[in-house]
Amino acid sequence: MTAEHLQMPEGIPLSPTEELALCQEILAEMQSGQFQPIGRAPEQNRSHWEEVWKHSSPIKVPPYVSPLNIVRVNQHFLRTRKCNQELHWYKRFRKDLLTTYFKSSPAIYEFGCGNGWNLLAAHELYPAKKLVGLDWAQSAVDRLNNSFGPYWTGERIRGQVFDFFHPDYDLKLAPGSGVLTVGALEQTGQNWGAFLEYLLANHPAICVHVEPIVEWYDSKNLVDLTAIDYHLIRNYWQGFPARMAALEAAGKVEILEQKRSYFGSKYLEGYSCFVWRPI
Repeated sequence: MTAEHLQMPEGIPLSPTEELALCQEILAEMQSGQFQPIGRAPEQNRSHWEEVWKHSSPIKVPPYVSPLNIVRVNQHFLRTRKCNQELHWYKRFRKDLLTTYFKSSPAIYEFGCGNGWNLLAAHELYPAKKLVGLDWAQSAVDRLNNSFGPYWTGERIRGQVFDFFHPDYDLKLAPGSGVLTVGALEQTGQNWGAFLEYLLANHPAICVHVEPIVEWYDSKNLVDLTAIDYHLIRNYWQGFPARMAALEAAGKVEILEQKRSYFGSKYLEGYSCFVWRPI
């Protein structure tokens, strides 16, 4: 599955001169201080997302999907013929992801669900599945529960507060369930260990993480280098692939797929996939 067989947006590749100028522009933005690190001040970060999700709903596109007509495709920049091409690509990607990995899961838990946008797509594909959205922002959980009112049963679709940094072990995952994160673990910096231990203790049937993965970029490629700089300045998650490789070598997990998307926005590739299951 995943990105390589999905049709990329149509557009015009930037010329070498244009691409160099855009890379220099992005690197200058990195040095200007306009991008602040996350993951180092969790409570401040939580307050930010409380405000974001307070004014959003499951039918509204989350802020991590860029409307710009500049996208990354195969380690180069492309100027698309229309705006919002990242959104159209992502919707195809998400449908493929949900049908490939979660078809046999009786329940899907999305951690870091935000406004529930992905859960709404999952419900449209699987109206009978149990869907649980978890987020550390109370506003996201409230928005999710209120927006899904017509489908609310207390069991089939619900939202619940969950903190990656302090997992609630009272939340037990249903047998055979699937776990999904999309642009959520990136917010944990290097402090994702507690959540990993929670997953290992709960034994979901499959875990799918759609996230930017800094270790998969090529530092010798200038376009990739801009994504590396952005990732590190923002203090997005690091170290996960190496930790999972060690756990697989120890017989504790099975890595099912590691797939770089080779598609992304102006600043990074946010749709790489890491798929695994506890043993």
